[in-house]
Amino acid sequence: MTSTTSAARRAIPDTCALRVLPALLLTCFTIPLHAQTAAPEPVRTKPAAPTSKTTEGAQATKAPASGGDDGVATVEVVATRPTNKVDRDVYDLKNDISVSNASAADILNNVPSVTVDQDGNVALRGNQNVQIMVNGKRDAQFQGQNRGDVLNAFPAESIESVEVINVPGAEFGNEGGSGPIINLVLKRNRKAGSRATLSANKGTQGRGNAFLNGEHAEGPYSISGNLGVAERVREGYSESQREDLDPATGAVTGAQHAVNNRQITSKSLNMASTFTYNVGDRDQAGATVSYSKIRNESDATGATQRYAADMAPLADYTTRSRNVSPAENFGIGASYDHKSGLPGEDLKFDLRYTGQNNHTDSSVDYDYRLQPTPFTANSLRRADRRNRILDVSVDYERNVWDTWHLKAGAKVADSRNENPTGYLAQDPVTGDYVPVPSRISDFESNDRNAAIYGILSTKLAENLNVQGGLRGEYTTLDVRQPLLQEEDKYRYVNWLPSFYVTRDIGANGMLQLRMSRRIARPNERDLNPNLVYLSDFNARQGNPHLQPVNNDNFEVAYRDRLFGVDSSFVLFKRRESPVVGNRSYALASDPNVIVTSPINFGANDAVGVDLNFNVRQLFLSGLSANLGATIGNEKRQRIANFATDMTGVQQSNHRENIKLRLAYQAGKEALQLSVNRTGASLNGQGVNSAVTMTSFTWRHNFDARLSLNVNVANVFHTGTMESDVENEVLRLHSLTTGQPRVVQIGLRYHWGGVTGDDRIRNGGRGNFRGGPEGRGGESGYGNGGLGNGGFGNGGGRGF
Repeated sequence: MTSTTSAARRAIPDTCALRVLPALLLTCFTIPLHAQTAAPEPVRTKPAAPTSKTTEGAQATKAPASGGDDGVATVEVVATRPTNKVDRDVYDLKNDISVSNASAADILNNVPSVTVDQDGNVALRGNQNVQIMVNGKRDAQFQGQNRGDVLNAFPAESIESVEVINVPGAEFGNEGGSGPIINLVLKRNRKAGSRATLSANKGTQGRGNAFLNGEHAEGPYSISGNLGVAERVREGYSESQREDLDPATGAVTGAQHAVNNRQITSKSLNMASTFTYNVGDRDQAGATVSYSKIRNESDATGATQRYAADMAPLADYTTRSRNVSPAENFGIGASYDHKSGLPGEDLKFDLRYTGQNNHTDSSVDYDYRLQPTPFTANSLRRADRRNRILDVSVDYERNVWDTWHLKAGAKVADSRNENPTGYLAQDPVTGDYVPVPSRISDFESNDRNAAIYGILSTKLAENLNVQGGLRGEYTTLDVRQPLLQEEDKYRYVNWLPSFYVTRDIGANGMLQLRMSRRIARPNERDLNPNLVYLSDFNARQGNPHLQPVNNDNFEVAYRDRLFGVDSSFVLFKRRESPVVGNRSYALASDPNVIVTSPINFGANDAVGVDLNFNVRQLFLSGLSANLGATIGNEKRQRIANFATDMTGVQQSNHRENIKLRLAYQAGKEALQLSVNRTGASLNGQGVNSAVTMTSFTWRHNFDARLSLNVNVANVFHTGTMESDVENEVLRLHSLTTGQPRVVQIGLRYHWGGVTGDDRIRNGGRGNFRGGPEGRGGESGYGNGGLGNGGFGNGGGRGF
C-alpha cells in the first residue's frame, strides 16, 4: 500500500528480510517497464483507508476522512496499483480515457489478470469459470451462453470500478459456479446537487454508441439513471481441418475441410435507475430497476469437402445460413438498511428479481456439388431460453467481545430455466419443412438454494489482522424433460470455509494470505441427457451422473512501494477436482455430427505468480507506466479413451499473460497505449494459441466539460486464434481470424455539479450522509460500500 496506519509506520525488525525477494524480482522487470500504461493524469498520494489494513470491526469505529478525501487509497486501473481489501482488489476506472466509447468487455481487458476474447468470453488467471456480478449480486443477463453478448453491449460509462475476487469468502454464494468473481460496481450519485454526462461515438466497421448518465441528490433522497445504445458489425473468417480416427489403431478413417465467412450485426439498448431515501436518522430504503435489449443478426457462407479414408471425395457442398437472436433482460430490486447507532452494528435486507429471455431462429440452405447422397437437408432451427432468478437476503454485523467483529447472514435463492429447441428439415420430395423428432429437445430446471454464513475478524496485534468464515449451502435441483416425461432430482449439502490474514510491513508494505474452498454444482445444461443440436453438425449431450467440483484457492501476496514503484507480488495455487471436462466424438447414428459431452475425471492444477508494477512518473513529467503479468503452469488430464477405467493423458502448459500500458498527459492532451498478450491455454482436449492485441486512445480536453476522444482498437489487426483438439477418435484444428482494426471518434460532455457542502446530505442528521464520508466501507450496500458515515463505493456486499 502507498498509505499507512500509525502502527504500520513503526520500525519492524524483520522488514529488511521480507523485502529482499521482492526487490530482486523487481530488478528483473525494470527494463521492460517502460512499455506499459499508467494514469493519463498525475495521481496524488492519499492516506490509507482503514479497510486496507484493519478488520471491519476496527474500521467501524474510525472517523471518516475530512474535506474532499474519502479516506480510501482509490487507484485507477491505468494509474497506481489497486486498492487491496481483505478479500478483493478494486480497480477504479474514472481516469481510463477509453471508457467513453468502450464496452464492459473492452474495459475488463485493461484489468490485471483478466482476459476477454472478441466473443466476450472472460477468464481470470486462465480460469474461465468466472462469475460476473453487478453491485455484488447475481444478474440473469450474465448467466448462460449469451453472457459474452451482454458484456460486449454493456456500456463501460456506467461502471465506476471493477472488483476482482480471486479467493471469494464465505459471504459469496456458489450458485453461478466455483470460480473467481468479477463484480461490476455501477456509478451512483453520492453528492448533493445534479450532474449529467453525455457521450456519442461513431467508428468504422459499423461501430457506434451513445450514453447518457444523470444524477440528482437533494435532502433525504437521491436518484440516478443511465441510458445507452450501441451498434457494432463484426466480420469473421474461420476454417477447420478434421480427421476421424480408428480408436484401436489410430488410423484415419475420414477427413473434412471447411471454411466459413460470416458477418454479425449487433444492436443494443441499456437502461437502469437507482433510487434511495433516508428514512429518519438511521434507516435507508432503496430501489433499482434495469432493462436491456440486444439483437444479433448473423449471415454466413461456407464450403465443405468430405473425404474417405483413402482421401477419395465423398461430398462437396456450400452453405448459406442466417441467424437472428433477440434477447431481453430485466431486473428489479428493493433494499432496506438499519443502523442501530452502536459501533459496527448494521442490519440489511435485500430482494432482487432478474430475468432473461433469449430467442434464436436459424436457417441453413445447402448446395451440393457432389452427388448423389446429401449429408443433410435444408433446415430451420428455433431455440428459446427463459431464465428467472429471485434472491432474498438478510445480513447483520456488529462488534463483539471488544476486539472482534461478526458478520452473518442468510439467503434464499430460486433460479428457473426453460430451454425448448425445435428443428425442421426440408423434405426433398415435397419441399415442405417437417419436424425431425431426433433433433427436438425440451428441458426445464428449478434450482433452489438456501444458505447461511458467518465471519469473525479481529486484530491480533498492531499489525496483524485475521478473518475466518464458514458458509453452509443446501441446494435442490429439479431437471424435467417434458418430451420424455422424465424428471431427475438432485440434492447437495456443502460447507465451505475461508480464511484471510493481513500483516503490515514497514511504512508501505503489506503481506496477505488468502484461502478458500468453493464448489461448482452441475447446471441443468450439463445434466440434461437429451441430445441438443446446436447446428446441423454440432450437438451437446449432458451427463446426469456428474458430480460437483471442489475448487481450492490459495494466495500469498506482498505489496509495497519499492524504489518509488508501487509493486505487487502474488503467488497463487488453484486445484479443481473432480474436473468436469468435455469429450468430443462423432455421433454413431450420423458420423457427420460432432457431439460434445461433459464427464468427471482427474484434476486441474494451476500455480503461478501475478506481478504488477506502477510508475507514476517515467522519464518525464506526465508519463506514467504499468506492467502487469500472470506467469504460471497449468496441468489437467485429457480423456485418453472411453473405456470404464477412464484413464487419461496429462496435459501441461506454461502460460504468460502480459499487459503493458503507457499513459501521457500534457496540458489538454492525454494519450494511452495498451498492449495485451494472452498466452497459450489448455482447452480440455488440446491447446488454444496465444493472442496479442494493441489499442490506442487520444483525448483532447476543450475545457473542463467537453472532450474529444479517438480510439483505435486492434491497431495491428492481429488476434487470429488457432486451437487443436485431439483424442482417440477425433483430431481437429481450427483457425479463427481476430477482430478488424476499429477506429472510433466521439465527444463527451459533462454538465451540472455539486451545490452546498458536498460532505453532508439530509442536514447532517443521523448515520446516512452523502459525500466523501460514505466512501470507505468494506461491506457494501447496493453499488457502494457502507463506511462509518454513509454509503459510497467501497464495494458491493457480495452475498
